[in-house]
Parts: sequence; C-alpha cells; structure tokens
Amino acid sequence: MRALAGIFAVLFSYAASVGAETLDLSQMGGWTIVVADDALASEQYAAQEFQSLFKQAADIELPIAAQPPADARNVFIGPSEAMSRSSAAVSLDGLGEEDLRLRVTADNIVIAGGRPRGTLYGVYEFMERYLDGRFLTFDHTYFPAAKWRISWLIPCEEYTYKPPFAFRWPYYKENYDHHDFAARQRVNTTPSEDQYGGISNQSLISHTLYHFLPVEKYGAEHPEYFALVDGERKLKMGGGGPEVCVTNPDVIEIVAENVIHDLDANPNQKNISVSQNDNDDYCRCEKCEEITQREGTPMGPHLAFVNAVAERVEKKYPGVKIGTLAYWYTRKPPKTIQPRANVQIQLCSIECCTLYPIDDPGSKKNREFCQDMDDWSKICSDIWVWNYNTNFSFYDLPFPNLRAIGPNVKYFLKNNVKGLFMQANGNGNSGELCDLRNYVLSRCIWNPALDSWALAEEFCRLHYRGAAQPILDYLTMLHDNAEASGYEPNCFPRPVELGLRPEISEKAYDYFQKALTLADNESIRARVEKASICAYRAVLETCGQTVLEEGKIKVTYPEKFGNVIERYKELCQRHNMTMAAETMPAEEYFKTLDKAAKEGVEAVRLENSQWRLTFVPGRNGRMVEMIYKPAQRNLLFDVGRVGLARFTHEGTCQELGLKGYDHNQPSEFTAQAEENSLTLSKTLPDGSTLVRRMALSEEAPSKISCETTLTHNSDEPKVYQIKMRPEFDTDVLSDDCKVLSAYIKNDDWILFNEGWKNANGPQSDLLKNAKGGAYAFFNHAKGYGVLETYDAEKLSPSLLWNTGRPHANLELISGEVELKKGESLTLPYQFEYLDKPPFE
Repeated sequence: MRALAGIFAVLFSYAASVGAETLDLSQMGGWTIVVADDALASEQYAAQEFQSLFKQAADIELPIAAQPPADARNVFIGPSEAMSRSSAAVSLDGLGEEDLRLRVTADNIVIAGGRPRGTLYGVYEFMERYLDGRFLTFDHTYFPAAKWRISWLIPCEEYTYKPPFAFRWPYYKENYDHHDFAARQRVNTTPSEDQYGGISNQSLISHTLYHFLPVEKYGAEHPEYFALVDGERKLKMGGGGPEVCVTNPDVIEIVAENVIHDLDANPNQKNISVSQNDNDDYCRCEKCEEITQREGTPMGPHLAFVNAVAERVEKKYPGVKIGTLAYWYTRKPPKTIQPRANVQIQLCSIECCTLYPIDDPGSKKNREFCQDMDDWSKICSDIWVWNYNTNFSFYDLPFPNLRAIGPNVKYFLKNNVKGLFMQANGNGNSGELCDLRNYVLSRCIWNPALDSWALAEEFCRLHYRGAAQPILDYLTMLHDNAEASGYEPNCFPRPVELGLRPEISEKAYDYFQKALTLADNESIRARVEKASICAYRAVLETCGQTVLEEGKIKVTYPEKFGNVIERYKELCQRHNMTMAAETMPAEEYFKTLDKAAKEGVEAVRLENSQWRLTFVPGRNGRMVEMIYKPAQRNLLFDVGRVGLARFTHEGTCQELGLKGYDHNQPSEFTAQAEENSLTLSKTLPDGSTLVRRMALSEEAPSKISCETTLTHNSDEPKVYQIKMRPEFDTDVLSDDCKVLSAYIKNDDWILFNEGWKNANGPQSDLLKNAKGGAYAFFNHAKGYGVLETYDAEKLSPSLLWNTGRPHANLELISGEVELKKGESLTLPYQFEYLDKPPFE
C-alpha cells in the first residue's frame, strides 16, 4: 500500500499549492445539481452521471432540480438561464461540440460545454481532474478511498479543454458493447444514443470503392471500369473486390453519383470515404500508368480521381469532405497533384515498426512514413491517421508497444492530425491486455499530454492492486527484451520478432503465476487470470517440442506448465475470448491446439547420415524440418521457432502452383517412402498429376535431390507455372552483405545483396540474367548457409529477402509452359549445406 500512497501523493499534490480560494468537497452535502428542463438528453444524462459518480467518490448524494433553490451551493450542468444568472456563470462562446468549460467557486460549480457532448465530457473531466476518478473498465470505476485522500480541497478556478482530435476511435469491442463506458472514455465513434451525445458526424475513412462501383453490377458489361493488371481486367479479387480504373471518365461519374446518393440519405454527414479497396492490384492501363510514372506514385492517378469526385460532390454538398486513404501503394504523395480543399487524407502506418515511436530516428522502418507525413502536411490541411496497435496474427500474444503509444499520439498531434483511428482487435472480445490497452489508448487520444507507460502503470496499480507489481515487472521485462532483440516488428509479427523465446515465455508465465498468489480477492484474481492469457499463448507458441510417433507429429510441453492447452482454453472461454487472430476464431485455434497435442498430423521422414527431412503430406506435402545433423540445425525458418507454428502457419518449404492449378486443390499428397527417397503424388481436379521425388544418397550425403513432374491429362491445353519456395532461417538480422551474403552463379560467383533490405535490391537484375544454375546465402558469423542448384533453362531464381526477419527464401520459378494432353514438365533442383561460402 506504500506504493499506492506514493502515487496518490503525486496525483493530489496540487492541493498543497492551492491558493486561499478553495472548495472543500466534503462540505458539499446539501448542494443541488441543476439542469434545465429543456436541456439536451446528453445534458440530462450528464446530471445523472454527476449525481452517481459524486456519490461513489464522496458518499454524498445530491438532488437534481431544474431550478436552483438558492443562489449558492449549486452544481450547474449545461447551459441554462439559471447558470447564466449565477455568480459562477461562464461564457460558452467559441466552444466546439466537444469543448468543455469548468468553473469552481466557493459557492457554485459550473460544468458546461459545446453541444451535443461537451457538457457530458465536462462531467467526466471534473471527476478525473478534481476527484481523481479513473474509468478503468466498463465494470470498474475507481475513486480513492477517503483514507487515501490527502485533501478534499480543490482549487477555485476556471478550466477549459478543447480535445485536439475531432475523431477518436480506440478500436476495442468493449467500446461497442458498453456505450456508457465508451462515453466515459470520451470515445466519440461508438455510443450513438442521444443520452451519450451521439457519435461524431465524421466517419472513418476506409475502403469503399467496392461499394460505389460494385463489380457484381458493372463487371460483366463493363470490365473496362476495373483495373488492368498484367494485361487483364481482374474482376475477382480479395480485399473487397477489384480496384477500379481511376482514369475512366464513366467511373468518375458513377462513383460521384453514388456518393451523392449516399449523402442524400445522410445529409448531416460531414465527410464520406472514397478510397481504394484492400489489395494492391491498382490499374496499370496506359492512362493510369502515365500519371503514375509522372507523379512517382500510384497515388497520382488515384488522387486525381478523388479530386474529380470531390469537385462534383461539392456542387451539392459544399460542406462535406471527401476522404481517401494514403495506404500501401498510395501512401506516398504525388509530385504535383494536390488534394482539393474538400479532400481529407488518412495516412496508414501499416508498414511501420510498432515497438518504437514512429518518429524515433533509430527505427529504419518508420523513416519513410515520417517523410510521407511531412510531405502530405505541406499540401493538405485535413490529415487523419490510421494507426495499428495490435498483432493481427496473434491477438492474445504479448505485444510490446505500450511505450510507443503515447509518443506516437504526440507525434500525430504535432503534425496537425485531426482524426485518429487506433486499430486494435476490435472484431473480437478479450485479447492481450485488452482492458489495459483500451484505457491507455482512450486516455492518450483524449489528452495527448499523458504518458502511455505511466498510464499502464496507473492501470495496473488500480486494477490489479496487490498483484500489480509482478505484472509491471513482466511488462518491463517484455519491452526491454524486445528492444534488445534487434527486431522491428510491424502489426503482423511472429513470436520471434517480438523477442519471444522459450526462456522469455517462461519468465512471463512465472510473473503471472506470482501475481495470482498476490491477488487481494477473487475479483482481483479473475482480472489477473484474464491478463495472464497472453503468457499462456507465449508458452504455447514458443515452448513446445515436436515429436514423431507412429507416423504423426505431435507437440509436447515441459511438465512445469501442466496441461497448458486445457488451462489456456479454460481461461479464454471464461473471459470470452472470441478471436485468436484477425481472421481466426478462438474455437478454430483451440481445435488446432488439440490436434497438435492429441491427434497429431500425419508425417513422413526421409533420413541419412547428414539429413533428417520431415514432410506433412496433408499440407501440400510441405517440408517442416530440414535438419542438418552434424550442426544440429534446422535450416527452415519456423515462424515461432517451435513446432506449433508448423500446425498453424503456412511456410517452411513447399511448392506452389502459380498458373494452371491450385496447389491447395487438393492439398493432400499420397506418400510412398523407400530406403533413400520419398515420392509425393496427387491427382488434380482435371485428372492431371503432380509427382515430387526427394532423394538422399550416401555417395553424396550432403545433397538433397528434388524433382517435380507435372503431367497434363485433360483434353484442352493449359499453361502451367510452378514456384519452389524454401523459407530458410538465416539466424541473423543484418543488412550488411559482409555478415549475411547472397550469391548468384553466372560464369563466376557474384555477391549481389549489397544494399538489399527486402525482396528487391539494387542488383536484382543479376538474378534475372544469371545462367550458372546456382545461388546461395551464407551467414559469415555463424559459418553456415545453403546452396541451391537448378536447371537454368527451366527455372529462374527469385530471392525473397527480409533483413527485418532472419529469413531468406531462395525461390525458384519455372517459366510459363503450355502442355497438351499427355505432355509433362519436369523440374530438377538440389539443396546442399554450406560450411563455407560457395566460391571457396
């Protein structure tokens, strides 16, 4: 309790410096809450909230009346004639719809603000500012007990607050499910009822072109309305649907007409989104591509299109803004085209590192975003931001970004951002520390002066009480470890990118077990249990070991964690966790866990003195282990660095059908093992066959020989193209080609990855033109690598390189080959372990 006393001493220290004019809250018995009969529903509700919260804080219940019974001892809620006649009257001139003004005198209190939400928000601001209330969760509002209060005195002052962000959306489902709580957090995007002041009349800028130009309506008769990609009008696309041809004049007119139609149905709306769908197949037709090349970005033709729509909409709705995303391929602003005055730009930070603040000069990933922010700020006066605050691949895995949230919000404010969407796991209940995170996000975007790490500590102290310290120790350990790991995780990180290793996950587990022993009561214990789910998920993803028994791979866990799967499932179900990832329901993940630990997955192994290779025939025949025995090293990149990832994620080493067939239809191969080889075969839906043969030899024990044969058996000819995709673990994060090298064979070996940071580097043309039929990577620090050889007449190398992960795909892609019935395509290639660079 000493720690609590210390915190409260800081929280209440202002009382010691108050001047002579103060109000003693403990003497407010007999005061009256005054709200006019004709007050808005939100102002009437504000009076009720003041009554309820003041009773909770001070144990004094004040009556509510339409008129003050006397000139003094009143709490005026909202604008009214009575307030304007009082000695504490305030002017509300110039206040926006959410701005608030508080005035405290020795005789009266006024809480009022702009309409419709200013007065209600003023009540909550009063409770936080003067009574030290904290709206922690929908079912936990905190006020300090009387024994912890240093003083009931509050200063007599006038205080005005204007929220800097007009649009505030911390994307947690708690704010959907509990509108009263969302209002208390001053979230203006979810509580639509009049008593909460309704929601902002500006809406989120999001993907909408699928709505304004639906492919179902226009695609068949007008394919030219849609994006031309690789010479085709692509009408079947994910992410909402195909992108549109933004230079087509008919598209401009149709979209503008449909936008106006939507505004006719919602005349109070102050903005509307006209933005790309969620894929990157933008139009490459001659007109679109000419503008893209001239402007240096696909945002060029897209912004010209948005401007054209905005010009047409403005004629009928001059006060409405047209919003569009600066997202993915449109994030970079054009060289010359500028947004019209009635256009909003919403930048999306999806490529950014989440561990460090966006403006941290040491974060390589974030520099380009900051440059784009600077460039947009020069040409647009209405900028919004879509920021990412969760791990979409693992909703409940530890996610160390609490230190970055506050600095990010401050950075957005400094750059004059007007609307802020803080996306989290809002499509599911629960998730990693969702209560804490919703509190931190909501508080920061209401008041960017607050520090996110301090808010996290405040939440833990108040919500977990006696169990808080181990949880705070866990958070410190998690963030310190992630910052020391060298990774820069985005919003789709794998466990390894978060610095999670078995020993770190075990520490997390231990911290929460200690916290459970310190819980003050069953209610606190339940809160700690909910918070501990993230530690269990970390154990599941990083502490498992795979075993092959009776032809099946299974995952086992150390005895220390008990029946960790059942305990994890129990906690998730008790605390209503509905989604394990953005697109994976929790129940589906539970089935994966059960299968991994109980049933296992059918597997087959190929082994000699140097190699142990394990394949899963039912998962497109992918290889999940490529273990080089002398070094005891699995060369394949395991996204979690443990066996469970092999059950839950694509990857490792497999072959993909790019043209002619879908490698997942069917996904199952039939396996036939012989002494030194393994044959995987399957029949495609049209009767064609695919046969893969892997062989090991004691004569050349360091080599793995692979050969794939596709035989076309349908009557009509078909064009095929196949990709071989091995995902190798480079075991180092480096963009220094002297540390981690990539080589290609032409006449001689050539080092080609100098300056590479991702899939395309400055010498990528060397891959296209090389004729030597071999390439490799080599880790000089660890002294190992992989050599890949292939038929250069049939296969071409395509390196997927990511210096932000210990990851290199030495991919091989066949040419496009047309086969007639009975004809075959055979593709040979080999792998070899390297203990020195390939040219030595």
